[in-house]
Amino acid sequence: MTWRIVSDSSCDLFSLPVACPGVEFATIPFSIRVGQKEYIDDEKISVDAMLTANENHREMAQTACPPPQAWAEEFEKAGQVLAFTISSNLSGSYNSACTAKQMVEEEQPEKRIAVIDTKATGPETVLIIRKACELIQRGLSIDEIEKALISTAAKTHIIFALSSYHNLMKAGRVNRLVGLLAGHLGFWGIGVGDDNGEIAMRGKARGPKNMLKVMLEEIGKTGLSGNRVVISHSLNAEAAEQLKAKLLEAYSHLIVDVIPARGLDSFYAERHGLIVAY
Repeated sequence: MTWRIVSDSSCDLFSLPVACPGVEFATIPFSIRVGQKEYIDDEKISVDAMLTANENHREMAQTACPPPQAWAEEFEKAGQVLAFTISSNLSGSYNSACTAKQMVEEEQPEKRIAVIDTKATGPETVLIIRKACELIQRGLSIDEIEKALISTAAKTHIIFALSSYHNLMKAGRVNRLVGLLAGHLGFWGIGVGDDNGEIAMRGKARGPKNMLKVMLEEIGKTGLSGNRVVISHSLNAEAAEQLKAKLLEAYSHLIVDVIPARGLDSFYAERHGLIVAY
């Protein structure tokens, strides 16, 4: 039996995070428009160029989720389908995928498609996709896998650190003067993804060392849901590796993966930002 795992580009992956025989993988890109320039979040995107353009543009950039037809093209291919989207409270990607599911199932009544709202993004989606591969290899049915993945999504957590406030200022969530001053003084904004898949700011930390300390403390307070952590970084491998080292020092049983964020998550996390799932 063949399987397809399909995700929007918020997953930060270009290939599966673990070997999974019999499973094909595809991602469908978001697009990011900064002024008159559109950046497609695929293998060709220059994250640095996109972020530079956004930093130099006073207006809020626009992101667009994959349209239903893009999802449908992947769903129509052979195999049972597990689809993963960024939190439905952050984007219309989940609704777009559900529309595509309905379109394809009307034409192919025997087709089995499950669309999972991860209630998250980036590294948390990586954890959920890894779990999907494990369940497929165990021989579970698509209904059993869908139920298990929804449970997994509810148990995992996400925390992020922002060193730039350009998007928050443009969106009116942070006073421009306050944002500029915070950035100049080296304050990092620390936030989490809540149970509804929305973003909630928790506090701030001055300087990279304090940022790492606060993130480690927050992870300790929330509690680890398993033995694996994934860190996505926006052009900041150094800080991601430092956090990995601190996590392994505090929790010797952990397996910690560090991956670069793709375009969409880099846009939200901004330059040097970190997103951590556990």
